[in-house]
Amino acid sequence: MAAAASSAGAAISSMITLMRKQSFRSDFVPLMDYNQEDSTGGNLEWTNKPLAKYIFRLTGLLSFISTCMNTPKTFEYHPYLQYTTFIIDITCAIILTIEAAAKMKTRGILRGDSSYLRDRWNHFDAIMVLNIYISIILQTFELIGIINKYSYFTLIRSPRPFILIKVLKTFLKFELPKSQIKSILQRSSSQIYNVTVFFLFFMSLYAILGVQFFGSLTFHCVRNGTDLNNVTKSDLMIPDTYCSPTKDGFHCPENFTCKKIEIERNLRGYNGFDELATSFFSVYESASQEGWVFLMYRAIDSLPSWRAFFYFITLIFFLAWLVKNVFIAVIIETFAEIRVQFQQMWGSRGAPSDIEATKILQKADDSTLKLVNIDENKKKGVAPAIFLKMVQSPLFTTIVMIVVLANTIFTATIKHTHNETIDKKNRDLYHKIETLFTLLFDLEALFKIFSMGFKNYIRRSIFKFEFMLAVGTTLHCFPSFYRSHFTYFQVLRVARLLKSSPLLEDFLNKIFGPGKKLGSLILFTMCLLLITSSISMQLFCFIKGLKQFETFPRAFISMFQVLTQKGWVDVMHYTMLYSIQDVAPFVAIYFIVYHLAINLIVLSLFVAVILDNLELDEDVKMIKQLKTREASAETQQILPWRLRVFERFPDHPQMIELSRLPHDFMIPKIRDSFMRQFLNQDDIYSYPPEISMNIYNKKHTVKTLHTPEYRPTGETMKRTAVTNIIRNASNQRLLSGDASQVHLASIADNKLSIFVQQNKIRLDRKNSMRRSGYRPKPVHVIRENGDIGALHGRNQDEYDIKVFQYRKQQAELKRNQQEEDLRENHPYFDTPLFTIARESNFRKFCQLLVEARYNVNTKDRLGQESKISRYKQGQSVFFSFFQNLSIMLFC
Repeated sequence: MAAAASSAGAAISSMITLMRKQSFRSDFVPLMDYNQEDSTGGNLEWTNKPLAKYIFRLTGLLSFISTCMNTPKTFEYHPYLQYTTFIIDITCAIILTIEAAAKMKTRGILRGDSSYLRDRWNHFDAIMVLNIYISIILQTFELIGIINKYSYFTLIRSPRPFILIKVLKTFLKFELPKSQIKSILQRSSSQIYNVTVFFLFFMSLYAILGVQFFGSLTFHCVRNGTDLNNVTKSDLMIPDTYCSPTKDGFHCPENFTCKKIEIERNLRGYNGFDELATSFFSVYESASQEGWVFLMYRAIDSLPSWRAFFYFITLIFFLAWLVKNVFIAVIIETFAEIRVQFQQMWGSRGAPSDIEATKILQKADDSTLKLVNIDENKKKGVAPAIFLKMVQSPLFTTIVMIVVLANTIFTATIKHTHNETIDKKNRDLYHKIETLFTLLFDLEALFKIFSMGFKNYIRRSIFKFEFMLAVGTTLHCFPSFYRSHFTYFQVLRVARLLKSSPLLEDFLNKIFGPGKKLGSLILFTMCLLLITSSISMQLFCFIKGLKQFETFPRAFISMFQVLTQKGWVDVMHYTMLYSIQDVAPFVAIYFIVYHLAINLIVLSLFVAVILDNLELDEDVKMIKQLKTREASAETQQILPWRLRVFERFPDHPQMIELSRLPHDFMIPKIRDSFMRQFLNQDDIYSYPPEISMNIYNKKHTVKTLHTPEYRPTGETMKRTAVTNIIRNASNQRLLSGDASQVHLASIADNKLSIFVQQNKIRLDRKNSMRRSGYRPKPVHVIRENGDIGALHGRNQDEYDIKVFQYRKQQAELKRNQQEEDLRENHPYFDTPLFTIARESNFRKFCQLLVEARYNVNTKDRLGQESKISRYKQGQSVFFSFFQNLSIMLFC
C-alpha cells in the first residue's frame, strides 16, 4: 500500500509539473522545424532514415559545387571538368527527382493540407530540380556545339547556387510559438522599413540637390585648335582636368582652353549629376565613402567651390555617418528582441563548457559580483586536496605567467643574419632553450591533470588550449619537426598572456560569448558570400575580357572586396564597362543592392552581437536592479527641498485656550491639532435630521408615568471610570498584538491624527522590546515554479520583493510623519503664498471650483470610483478658467 501510495503521489506530482510547464506555453507550436519527417506512408519510411537525408544533403552540396565549376574559362583551364560537371548534374537531378516523387506519393500532389504543392519548401525544391534539368540541356547543346559557350544562355544557371539553402536548412532547427514569430517579424519589419524610408529620403534629397547644384560637368581643358568633333587623348591635359568658363573654378594654363566636349559614358565614367538616375548612383557611391573626393574635386574645378564643400560635407555627415548608424541601432534593437526568444538555442553567456554552466554569484574582495563555480573548492583528482589548492592559488598562476612572458620575450629575439654559420649556431641555441621551456609547460600540464583529474581537466576550454599547445610544442622540439609547421604552436603560446589580466580575460569572454552566437553569424556570412559569388560568376562569366568573374576563386575575391568596401566601386565600374551598355544600369543596381545588404545589415549584425555580449549577465543585472530599488526605497523618506525649508525655522505650533469650560485650576494652552481630532469625531457620528433613524420628534418632551431613577454619582467617579476604561482598552490592545505580524503602511494611516500615530509608534516599540527574546519562524515564500523556499538561509545578496515593499512603505510612512510634524509645528507650512490661511473662505472657494467637475454623488450606482461630469455649456469657459487658475496657485 505504501508503495502504491508513493507511486500515485509521484504520478500526481509529475502531472502537476507538466501542467505547470504547459501553462506558460499554451500557444506553443513548432514553427521553424525544418526536419520534415513524414509520418504517413509506411512503404516510404526509407526517406526519413538518416542515411537518406544525408544523401539528399550531399546531393545539394554536389550540385552547388558543380555550379561553381561550370564556367567557360574553368573548362579551358581544366577540360575534364566539363564532363565531370555534366555527370554530377545528371546524378543530382535523378536523386532529387526521386525525393520529390516520394514526397508526392506520401503527401499527395494537391489534395490535403500537407500536400506537396502546398508547402513552400517543396516549391523551392521543385524550382531547383527544374533548373538543374535546364542546365543539363544547355550543357548538352554546348558539348554538341549548337550553342556557343560564351553565350547569354549561361544566365539560366544563375539561380542554381540557391540550392545551398537546401543543405543549410537541415541544420537550422529551432521551435518558437507562432505568436512570437509574428510579433518579431512585425516589429523588425516595421523598424527596418522606417529606417529604409529614412535612408531613401536623404538619398533622393541629395540626388535632386546634385542635379540642381552641379548638372552636367562637360567642360575640359583641351589644346588650342582642337577639333571638338574628334577629340583624342593627346588633345586633353594629363591628367584629364575639368575647368570652368566663368571666373569661378579652375582655369586652364597656357596653350589650353576650356571647351565643352561630349564624351561617351563608358569613356568618361558612369558617375555624375547629369540626370536624377545618374545623380542617385553617384550619391550612393559617395555615401559609401569610396571615390567621393574625385567627384568633389571635379565639382570644385567646374563650379564655385562653396557648392561642392557644402554639398559633400553634409552628404558625408548625414548619409555616411548618421543613416548608417541609425541602421546599426535598429539592427541592434531588433537583434536584442530576437535574442530573448533564441536564448535557449544559443545558450547562456559565460558558460562555454558544461563545468562552467553551474555557477553562483558571489561578492569578491573588491565588492564586485562574479560568477564562481559551485564545485571550485571540491577535490577532483587522485592527488591530495593541497595540490588542488596549489593549482588554484594566485602564486602558481603568477609563476606560470612569468614563465610565459619570459618565453615570449625570448621568442621575440629570434633574428636571421643570412649567414649560414651564425644562423646554424643560433638555431641550436634557441632549440635547446625552447626545449627547456617546453619541458616546464609539459610539467605544468601534467601537474594540473594529476591534481584535477583528466576528465575534469579536459572539460574546460582554457585547459584544452593549454593541452593542445603542450602536445604541439613537444612535437616541435623534435629535430625533424623543428622550424616546421609546428612552429605555429610555439607562436600561439603568446595567447596565454591573456590569462594574466582578469579584466582582459573577462572582456574577451564577453566579446566572443558562446560559440553558437558568433559562429552562426560567421557561418551565415560565409554562406551568403558563397552564394552571391556563384550567382555573380554565372551572371558575368560569359563576358570576354572581364577577369573578375572568370572562375569561382576570382568571383569570390571580387565579392569579398565589395563586402569589405575597399575598391568595390572599381569592381562595379569594370563590370559595367565590359558589359553591354543597355545592361549597365541593371549591373549597377545589382551591385548596389548587394553592397547595401552586406554593409548595412550583415555587418551591423556583428556589431549587434558584440554589443549584446558586452551586456551584463541576467543574474547580475537582476541583483543590480534590486539594489537600485532598495536605494530608491530608502531615499523616499527624504522630503523634497520645498518642504525641507521649514526645518530651518524654529517650531511654533498653533495653540488654543479653553476659556469657557468650568474648571478648578488654570488650564494651559493646548495644541490646535490635538483638540481638532475630538471636534472632528462629532461630525462622524452625527446625522442630519432628515436621514436619522429616530422617527420621534426630539424637540418635544414626552411625559412618562414614572420618573426614572438615577444613581447619584459625583464628578470624580465619572472621571475615574472613564480613565479606567481607557487604560483597560489600551492594555487589551497591547496584549492582543501579534508578535509575528508586521504593520504595513496604508492610505488610511495618513488620515489618522498625530496623537493616534504617535501612540502606534510607542506600541510598536513596546512590542519590539517584548519579543526581543522571541525567535520567529522562517518566512516561507512560494516561487514562480511552485517550489517553496525560505528566507532564513539566504545570503546578503539575495533579496525578496516583500522586503522591498515593506521598506518602501516604511519610508513612505516616515515621510508622511515628517510632513505632519512640519504642518503642526509651522503655521505657514500649508499656507499658499504665505498669505492665504488654511481655513480661508477664498481657499474653500477655489477648492470648490476644482472639485466642481465631480458629481454630487461621489460614486456611481455600483459603488465604484467617482464620476466626472461636464460643466454647462454657457458656463464652461468661465469655470474652466478659474479651475485651472486655482490648481496652479493653491493646489
